[in-house]
Amino acid sequence: MPELLTAFPYQQAGAAFLARMPQALLADEMGLGKSCQAILAADALGLSSVLVICPAAVRINWAREFERFSPMDHEVTVILSGAQKIPSRGVVVCSYDLASSEKIRAALKARRWDVIVLDEAHYCKERSAKRTKAIYGHGSRSPGLIANADRVWRLTGTPAPNDASELYTHLRSAGVIDDQYWDFVYRFCTGFNSDYGFKITGHKNVDELKALLARFMLRRKKDEVMKDLPPITYHEVTVERSAVDVEVFFTEQLRGKTIADFNKGVMAQDEALRNALAAVQSSNRGAKENAPDQDKVKILEGLAPSLVTLRRYIGIAKTPAVCEILKAELDADPTLKLVIFGVHKDVIEGARKLLHKYGAVTLYGGTPVEKRQAHIDRFMTDPKCRVFIGNVVAAGTGITLTASNEVVFLEADWVPANNAQAAMRCHRIGQERRVRVRYFSCAGSVDEQIQQTLIRKSREIARIY
Repeated sequence: MPELLTAFPYQQAGAAFLARMPQALLADEMGLGKSCQAILAADALGLSSVLVICPAAVRINWAREFERFSPMDHEVTVILSGAQKIPSRGVVVCSYDLASSEKIRAALKARRWDVIVLDEAHYCKERSAKRTKAIYGHGSRSPGLIANADRVWRLTGTPAPNDASELYTHLRSAGVIDDQYWDFVYRFCTGFNSDYGFKITGHKNVDELKALLARFMLRRKKDEVMKDLPPITYHEVTVERSAVDVEVFFTEQLRGKTIADFNKGVMAQDEALRNALAAVQSSNRGAKENAPDQDKVKILEGLAPSLVTLRRYIGIAKTPAVCEILKAELDADPTLKLVIFGVHKDVIEGARKLLHKYGAVTLYGGTPVEKRQAHIDRFMTDPKCRVFIGNVVAAGTGITLTASNEVVFLEADWVPANNAQAAMRCHRIGQERRVRVRYFSCAGSVDEQIQQTLIRKSREIARIY
């Protein structure tokens, strides 16, 4: 079980806002913990029938967020396929795509929900999109999922990614306006008539639009709540695993084995390490708080050389889902820069390929010496170079990466001090913003326990610096 986390004052204020609003849009800037606020609000109202609709990549993480922030014993069901049944009670987490499918949508509509939480609500900005119609409805004869909810809380850091017209679906579904779409567009958007219809170029009547939004929206930016935040914060994000092409990545390990034999061996290593960590936890009951973590770290450091295959496998398995989340963040904020750390070449190069359009550069053992400083300098000075991906050890000391205040551990080193040092590449002299460090773990594997341990130890070590 993840440790129960304490909300910051601004998060408690945000939860109070949601709790008193049947229809709401929480539009806090990325990284301020909107899911935490929704969970706290649901708990404050004693809500137990909760439907969370979110991007597929973060379904598992929503289940973990309930564990991290809610003292309530919520029964959370994550819908991973169209074949699953919707339970008659408890919290349900479902992706936008599945919620838009006829079968799942019908099953979700069969329940009455205390609240529907729409994570990354800008997924419903297009009034003609299938997901928008499924959730918000399409005319009086085709009500959406929200018709079966007492409350609807929308969460997004980018409520209108392109122009004011993208606020229409949220305002209309919340009952703030009853305008027709084009009346709204002509009221709040500037543009011109082209051969392809009205082309939006800007916005107008901004004060009137802000007044409408103020009726149901709360938005805070990081600089507004900085007094509540410590200089560096650590978080865990859990992602679903993707299929690993064993024949491509583990050719040597496959010699004389079938793929089934290889997978069985990986699962056995995972189970053995899980049991070893559980034994440490059990034998240290009653000991001082950090004793189990210290002993777990010793286990990890001691077994690391013999578990190279397992570690690599987990890293490769979570790379696609992590990069999907990061791509959405980079698209939402054109000024965002990310520093990503990994351990294995396959993982680092895999992330580079998936994030290449953001000018990703790398620094690991295979990076030519003459290119290393050039990659650092480019990341620090070139606005088009928005992603730096480094090996925890090779890029974890002696360099400055303060162009970013967002650190991602796609893979973490099993020596916590190495991770703490790597995070300090962003949290050092020259950094004027709060630094957020995220450790991504792979759902359903020992990686979840490992990352929880490493986060706690890294946080403890960071206090020394």
